[in-house]
Amino acid sequence: MIDRRAFIQRSSVLSTAVFVHPPFLFQRTHNAVHKQEENAHRRQKDISGDFISFVSPYYALACAKNAPMIAYLGIESGGRSRRLLDKSLLRPGLGGTLVCDEHYSRDIGCIAKTKGNEVDYQSIVFSNGKVRHCKISAKDERCFSVEVKGDNDKLKDDFFQLSTAPEIAPVTIWAVRSLKSSGSHKKPAGFYRPEVIESCWKLPAILHFPDYGLVKVESSEAEIYLREDIVPDYTNAGLALGTFNRGPHSAYRAYTLGHIKLSFDAREPVKNAKIIFTVLEENYPNGESYDFSSSRFDGLKRCWQNAFPVEPRRQTMGDNILLSGVAHLAMVFKADMAVFTPPLPGKESMSDALGRALELTFSHHVDLQSGRVKGYGWETTEVCLIALYDYLLTSGDWSLVVRNLPCIRHAVDAVMASDKDGDGILEAPFHGNYFENERASLNWWDDFAFGHKDAYTNILAYRALCQMSKVFELLGLKEDVNRIEAFLDRFKKVFHATFFNPATGVYAGWISQDGHVHDYMFTFISAMAINQGLVEEKLARQILGQMLSRMKEECYDFVYGIPGPLLPVADRDKQGWEEMSRWGRYENGGLCGQTAYHFIQALYHCGMREEADYILFTMIATFEREPTHSGLFPGYLRSVDWRTKGGAATGYNYLADNYYFFLAAITGHFGISFPELTKPNT
Repeated sequence: MIDRRAFIQRSSVLSTAVFVHPPFLFQRTHNAVHKQEENAHRRQKDISGDFISFVSPYYALACAKNAPMIAYLGIESGGRSRRLLDKSLLRPGLGGTLVCDEHYSRDIGCIAKTKGNEVDYQSIVFSNGKVRHCKISAKDERCFSVEVKGDNDKLKDDFFQLSTAPEIAPVTIWAVRSLKSSGSHKKPAGFYRPEVIESCWKLPAILHFPDYGLVKVESSEAEIYLREDIVPDYTNAGLALGTFNRGPHSAYRAYTLGHIKLSFDAREPVKNAKIIFTVLEENYPNGESYDFSSSRFDGLKRCWQNAFPVEPRRQTMGDNILLSGVAHLAMVFKADMAVFTPPLPGKESMSDALGRALELTFSHHVDLQSGRVKGYGWETTEVCLIALYDYLLTSGDWSLVVRNLPCIRHAVDAVMASDKDGDGILEAPFHGNYFENERASLNWWDDFAFGHKDAYTNILAYRALCQMSKVFELLGLKEDVNRIEAFLDRFKKVFHATFFNPATGVYAGWISQDGHVHDYMFTFISAMAINQGLVEEKLARQILGQMLSRMKEECYDFVYGIPGPLLPVADRDKQGWEEMSRWGRYENGGLCGQTAYHFIQALYHCGMREEADYILFTMIATFEREPTHSGLFPGYLRSVDWRTKGGAATGYNYLADNYYFFLAAITGHFGISFPELTKPNT
């Protein structure tokens, strides 16, 4: 039992702001008789300063008085914490503005006029003779619009653009891809020039700003489409990030400090166009068997969608919008959560992004000789098979399996063939005796020398084979099922004897080729084994109780998560960069939501509900109260997706895996099992 008095209680208040807050706040009222007065009060206007500001519970919008420009934009789908007032989503100095090849003449009719909740910029004259009229309207508490009209010509190509700031909230666009635009971009002279990443989307589109929420974007004209350009800051491109510069990370830093330009383009000339922005409700699971209406789930509701950033070029879900999810070791975290995630309004969904990643993975990334998936992480084969099962649960799209069945069967065989010595346990193709910087393969915990008999990959393999046995059974592949079941029976008999370490009373991380047992009391190893039913219940409770006691002794309070190892990893078994691998930082004792899921779920699995609820709701409260990411790549030890025990940032990029622990609210707190796989129609 947890002694709650032993936990350190902590609160945090956001204070950093990049825009002066409007000098008014709203007061909510729920009196139905005065509903009209309430709505007017909830969408207030201020014209006293340099900007014309509108604030509702769901968005804050400030327009410049002397230029056709949105100078500040904040949104908050939940309408609870007023986070929309803390930071603008727009890149300072760029904002949202009209587009023209030449500078407009500031001395000719560009002073804003206000009427009700509208800001009207009349007769904006450009030096090339073009005349534009721009009107920005705060329509209601969730909706605002931008209307642009031509005078002596029509609108063509890009006519209005928003420049968002990736370090505040790297936006994901959920929409149907459009044709390539006619726009062109000049790159400055220089030897190191990360490309401008360009994508084009049909409207309507859904914009997701992690930590802030969702915005639906529509146009009054069918000819209007949305162009997205991820533009790096070239003044910060190619710079060394320290002695341990990590290759593409220097480019990621340039993208973080750059901007994401969202341009509205007219494919065919139009006289006028209105772009409508509507702040949508938060997107989170809404099944009949669980109820997230309580305020103690607010952090889950605010951040659930953060788990699904999409890389625009392939439209697949990776760790962030710069990383593709194709053949990647982290696909399972998004796939598990996608099973319970409702689709967004429109034609695109989490399942679509997952399906694209799996199609590319099994059609292009399966090694024809070994049968394993070639990607980032040795366990990618096992992970992608699990994600495939999740995809079938979500979409029922058996056609993807049928198209790629030879490669899928090849991958399943490759997993079982990894048992090179025939003892029933899989072996990774590197020794694991000590950490090697240039090793050819790795798992998710890539700061450590996991190798040879790797418990993490073995447990994933057990889950993957259990699920693929069900897939093959429904496809009528009896011989495949028999081979898999025979392997699983043997695996279950030898797993405990192989990995359980009597010296610590938990399961070891890996057994290296030299026979050494590498055991740092990894919470996720024992928890994953428990969740897969590989551990007898009495021993499982004993292991979890022992780990809880140790965390209590070390004053872990679960505000930011669960550590991976409970013992410091020895120098020989960890990467050599002391700043990142020092005890209590990053993977070596730092805190992340990914490993927290396994541990919380194991507590629920063993009936230790009070302990599980305490950790789960302590973390959820943090995710409502504080920022959960620090942009795309703020730099080493600057990202809050990993924290020290005291709360200091110790990660380095946007890590979508950090949101995985939310799943325990469904599968643990409410006890909802994954749905059963159903037989294909054909």
